[in-house]
Amino acid sequence: MLARAGHEVTVLEAAEDPGPVGAGIWLQALGQQVLDAIGLLEPLRAVSRPVARVDAVTVGGRQVMDFGYADVPGAVPAIGVHRGVLFTLLWEALAGSTARIATGVDVTGVRPTPGGASVETTSGAVGPFDLVIGADGSRSVVRESMRVAVRDHGYSYGALWALVDDPEGLAADVLYQCLDGTSRYLGVLPTGEQQASIFWSVRGADMRAVRGRGMDAWRQEAAPFVGERYAPLLDEVDQLLEAHYRDVVVRTPYRVRDGAGAVLIGDAAHAMSPQLGAGTSLALADAASLCHFLASAPDLETALAQHTASRRAHVRWYSWWTRLMMPVFQSDLHPIALPRDLLAGPVGSHPWVRTQMVKQLGGGQTGLVRRWQLPG
Repeated sequence: MLARAGHEVTVLEAAEDPGPVGAGIWLQALGQQVLDAIGLLEPLRAVSRPVARVDAVTVGGRQVMDFGYADVPGAVPAIGVHRGVLFTLLWEALAGSTARIATGVDVTGVRPTPGGASVETTSGAVGPFDLVIGADGSRSVVRESMRVAVRDHGYSYGALWALVDDPEGLAADVLYQCLDGTSRYLGVLPTGEQQASIFWSVRGADMRAVRGRGMDAWRQEAAPFVGERYAPLLDEVDQLLEAHYRDVVVRTPYRVRDGAGAVLIGDAAHAMSPQLGAGTSLALADAASLCHFLASAPDLETALAQHTASRRAHVRWYSWWTRLMMPVFQSDLHPIALPRDLLAGPVGSHPWVRTQMVKQLGGGQTGLVRRWQLPG
């Protein structure tokens, strides 16, 4: 987006040969809107699968959640897509732009220097630049060097995941979750063409032990969670990979000194658990907002201040919700499970509650009734 706007852009990428990796993404309406603005939504839809419903049950068969985007007129269903597919589309678009790409660069931080902001790497400083954008994820070294974090810690629970073939389309258009208390659940997400992602909730400290017991032992433990419908997908799992979650809050996502600066976007600025599937949409919204204010503000410091003000309520709302939901679904607070299982189904059947669930999942809310608007 910055290159298209005429800026001189240098991308510093850690991987020597960047390629498609990762599990499935639950891409909500807000993220789709940003991709549409840069001409990538239709190519993404062509290799993705719509996710129209959420179906959550207990391992004993009690309904906890059952709602769909069709419950709200005009609501846009989510997209289930492989993270690597989205990466490939963005990478190809970047390669076709005027941006300079440097791979195999191990960034260690950013610091102000005469003439701008320089990026520190294991091979020496790069720059200076007018603006450094730290998009280096939940364990951001750029964030660490800026010393702006007021909260930065890992959640005790994460997930083991696998991407499997689903030629029969068993995952259909439903995000399925099966819960056993607050410490164990299994999720199935439709992912691209004839694929599905399987997620298994587990304490981060126990992941190595679960993997060490072998796939047969894990399948036996997971079998009661999939039922007859999803059982064939378990047989497709040949390895489990680890996903760890962090909770990150920054005092400010940017620094400016002598007319040059650095700013954090995406998980580098506000990592959170994936309970609402909002992470990718929030990161794309950050990018769109930053580009808009860099184009419209009179100077860099004003642009970054306006961008930060624009994003504050939106990020805070989803951070708060995911922080609230995490112990209800992934924690050692086992007594919470009983009221959740007893009340969630009846309460969730009320039309107003169903409407709110769909609105929040869309990724664009800053409150129960207020929405964040894409700038420009």
